[in-house]
Amino acid sequence: MTIGCSHEGKSRGKSNRFLYNPFEIAVCGSSPDDRSLLLAMLTAHFEASYTLGQVMQRQPQMAPETVERMGVTLIQGDGQHGLMYPESSDAFLGPRPLVDVDLVLVETSEDLPMPKLVLVEDGVPTGEYSDILAYVGRPKACPVLPSSAEYYTLSQSDAIAARVEAYLQDRVDAIPLHGLVLAGGRSTRMGTDKASLEYHGKTQVAHCHDLLRDLCDEVFVSARADQADSPAHAGLPPLYDAFLEFGPMGGILSALKAHPDAAWLVLACDLPYVTPETLADLVENRNPFKLATAYVSDHDGLPEPLCAIYEPKSIHRMLAFLGRGYHCPRKVLINSDTHLLEPRDPRALDNVNHPHEYEAAREALNAHQEQTS
Repeated sequence: MTIGCSHEGKSRGKSNRFLYNPFEIAVCGSSPDDRSLLLAMLTAHFEASYTLGQVMQRQPQMAPETVERMGVTLIQGDGQHGLMYPESSDAFLGPRPLVDVDLVLVETSEDLPMPKLVLVEDGVPTGEYSDILAYVGRPKACPVLPSSAEYYTLSQSDAIAARVEAYLQDRVDAIPLHGLVLAGGRSTRMGTDKASLEYHGKTQVAHCHDLLRDLCDEVFVSARADQADSPAHAGLPPLYDAFLEFGPMGGILSALKAHPDAAWLVLACDLPYVTPETLADLVENRNPFKLATAYVSDHDGLPEPLCAIYEPKSIHRMLAFLGRGYHCPRKVLINSDTHLLEPRDPRALDNVNHPHEYEAAREALNAHQEQTS
């Protein structure tokens, strides 16, 4: 199954609030057996394409081995729900939380605040539920439901899964894609502001802004407040750091905090070899269910964090790392469920930090332009 990405951001007003994960579906109803049956059907359908997390309402008759798998007991309303974490962990934060999976399926009798499939017994819904994707039951029809209600029988597994897939696609389409030029560094190794250097006939910060503008709904320049009067930033929309002295991580977190419903295509201004094709490939192959989509560096085989797309939920993982004293975005990507891509042009990710590298990059880019013009 393929969920396509759109950067149109159709539902800009929708808040990015969730209980466990931005992509979460509840299976509701008073019959534990039917809930378990529907949950098993959804799991079988989606587990080949998604990393799944589960939240299950504890029942007295539940097998001991199932209870043992529930790492944490979470109290929701009048019931107890056990979180079933994926069997993965990292050295920094321990077990991966449910925010770090693609899709969470929740089995419950309660009206939790998330989209849900509601089971009806003998054609009659039990309980009051909100945000209903569809009703599911055993009879061929459910005459007590409104005529406009979507209703499926438990045997219509493909149709139920298709309804969930349609919801997930709508959820993906509602996420705007913003661009962020990282230009708030102090450029101590270069000796001059790297954002003001020119490789392409304009300042690098302006060049990066223009590259992102063709792919994103809005583009901002990440900067320190004391850069407000910088000539290189003139005319470009600033996004000032709210997380100070944390380097690129602070800039990315500031963007995620300022626009929590958006995904962010991040580009550092010290990557002069990045081409429009490099960024277009990143957007085309983005996986919005992961924390981020990034290229693998040709130098060390690790994720390149400064030419990457960060999904809205990545703020939770990054803040958890920051709370433990780690402020390297690459460390976050290495130890998270990151969608990794091989770059078409490995050199596109080479960065420039020293004056001699700047001169070499200018010569190489000028030579390339002469060859292609």
